[in-house]
Amino acid sequence: MRTNLVRNLEDALYTRMSTPIYCRLTNFRNAIRGKLQRISPIQGEEDEIHVADDGVDRIYICRRGRHNRYKRGVMAGVDRLASDYSLDLIANLRDGVFIDCGANVGELGFWARQRGFRYIPFEPEALESRCVDLNHFGGHPSCIRKALWKEETVLKFYNRADSADSSVLPGAEEEPSVTLQATTLDASVDLSSLSGPVIFKLEAEGAEPEVLEGAVKSLSRIDWVAVDCGFERGPEKAHTFVETNTFLQDHGFRLVAAKFLRVTALYQRIR
Repeated sequence: MRTNLVRNLEDALYTRMSTPIYCRLTNFRNAIRGKLQRISPIQGEEDEIHVADDGVDRIYICRRGRHNRYKRGVMAGVDRLASDYSLDLIANLRDGVFIDCGANVGELGFWARQRGFRYIPFEPEALESRCVDLNHFGGHPSCIRKALWKEETVLKFYNRADSADSSVLPGAEEEPSVTLQATTLDASVDLSSLSGPVIFKLEAEGAEPEVLEGAVKSLSRIDWVAVDCGFERGPEKAHTFVETNTFLQDHGFRLVAAKFLRVTALYQRIR
């Protein structure tokens, strides 16, 4: 087994090498381990953006090591994430709208598009939102690059992209931040004229209660809410299950499923 020292040295080396060399080294390791997955850099894109290809499907990613999520195949990784949100329990829904708050690189967009859903992603991180565009919109800038919040304003955005934990809420330590535009779901998406079922996946790194406050009008048209309300809120790393559960039940939803390791929950509108 690798020692922590060896692992730390490897991580440091991987961080410093160029993307083409990183991809070649990763592919060599995958080859000798009998894995089909290969990664490659993308010419004309930001240096960190690369693509993982399993021979059938491909996905654009921008954080090193994330390709390991797809070691059993791209769609296997996507389906695993959908299961984390209990989306696999939603049967026989097609041709609706899938709203993805905290889209990252748009993994769940593949799940949604397989079912004929229109995909509406929100992702404020620059590299991740670019990957969303490459994965789902032919590279056209269609991902909404704003943070969802309870009002339209400007917020500090604390960058924790390497751990996929960037948030508008401060952490326990001083962190790099930028200012960005925040909006509400109600102000961004008009669901009144849309047909078909609507699924809202909500992952706001601890700001789930505020996002729901800005989505009251939309909730009357949303059929399912899949939410990550895990231990990510503020310096205390508190979960948001109690606040999220109370809010959604007060607005006509019932809890269908919950997983308390990651703390995710699935809700269905009943009135």
